[in-house]
Amino acid sequence: MKLAVISNVTGYRWAGSETTWHRAALQALAAGHQVTAILHPDLAASEQAAGFVRAGGRIRLWRRPGIARLQPLQERFRPNFPSSLLDGFDSILVSLGSLPALCNVPGLDRGLLRTSARFVLFCQFNAEHLPISPRERDTVAAILRRSACCIFVARRNLDDARRQFAVSLPDARVIGNPIRQVLAEPMAWPEPEIPAHFACVARFETAWKGQDLLLDVLRQAPWRVRDWHLTFYGEGPDSEHLRRLAAHFGLSDRVAFAGFVSDLSGIWTSNHLLLLPSHGEGLPLAALEAMMFGRPIVATDVGGNAEIVVEGVTGFLADAPTVRSFQAALERAWQGRARWAEIGWAAHQKASQLAAADATGALLGVWTGTTGGAIPAAGVPSR
Repeated sequence: MKLAVISNVTGYRWAGSETTWHRAALQALAAGHQVTAILHPDLAASEQAAGFVRAGGRIRLWRRPGIARLQPLQERFRPNFPSSLLDGFDSILVSLGSLPALCNVPGLDRGLLRTSARFVLFCQFNAEHLPISPRERDTVAAILRRSACCIFVARRNLDDARRQFAVSLPDARVIGNPIRQVLAEPMAWPEPEIPAHFACVARFETAWKGQDLLLDVLRQAPWRVRDWHLTFYGEGPDSEHLRRLAAHFGLSDRVAFAGFVSDLSGIWTSNHLLLLPSHGEGLPLAALEAMMFGRPIVATDVGGNAEIVVEGVTGFLADAPTVRSFQAALERAWQGRARWAEIGWAAHQKASQLAAADATGALLGVWTGTTGGAIPAAGVPSR
């Protein structure tokens, strides 16, 4: 088959959201399919994209004009997704951060509505209060109705999409992302337990990842007198803001910025808890990886977090992404710190169950249309 994958990611050399399609594309190439990845130049410059090419894949670029008002002109004379391109594929996988992103990639919405090719949407993120304009709502709903299938990484993301776009999505699937490193046993528990070492692993984008909310919690009593240290891992546009905010709150001596770290064992050798104060999520890869390494999670009840975080069993769940709610969840975690290693073991077992499912194969099956099967992102029913 002639397959294509389109990613909407820009501004990053690579992102965790790209892991599943990348693995599926490599698997497709190994099976003898022709695969073309249509990427923004930022993503095409990654080592992962280079590995895809070495495996026999092809890359085509989509671009955004440097001057916004020139975008209609570009789409008229050099469209990113002309029918002459899209119609040449047997099946197209569209990998998205969120469904409204269909309207933010120049020409993508028009291309999908015009193409005769089969296409599948793969949505990595959603939020209950995701900003959606009337035009985006109408356009996305039309594309959803045209798609062969829409895949979500969490049941809650699917439920929210049905409400947001007033579509039934009877053929939708839930397929969780694969865990990049699978361990037979949790990593040894870090010693000593005091000071407690917290890790926040996420791109520096406070609007959705909420790192500023976390700093606001930790600046308050009783955290001022407790023995802890926080390390932020990642990169992104709000990096300098978070550094300034840590200094503004007087936390610079207790908060470190480690940048992007690819070696997961390097993160979890010394850290006890993963803190995720997100305002919206899919099924966060950082959470699954922390669980695999045997670390409890303190997270907000957004996206698929409640599908993997069981209160007091695999972690602690804040009712909402607010300072008050996250403070309460972190307080419960602190009071239960004698059980952190035990909770980490249960988290590892949960992650191992999820890792046993073949997410890559399931995605490739839906992409090629050879199977409609799906694997659950976690073992809880839809709301």
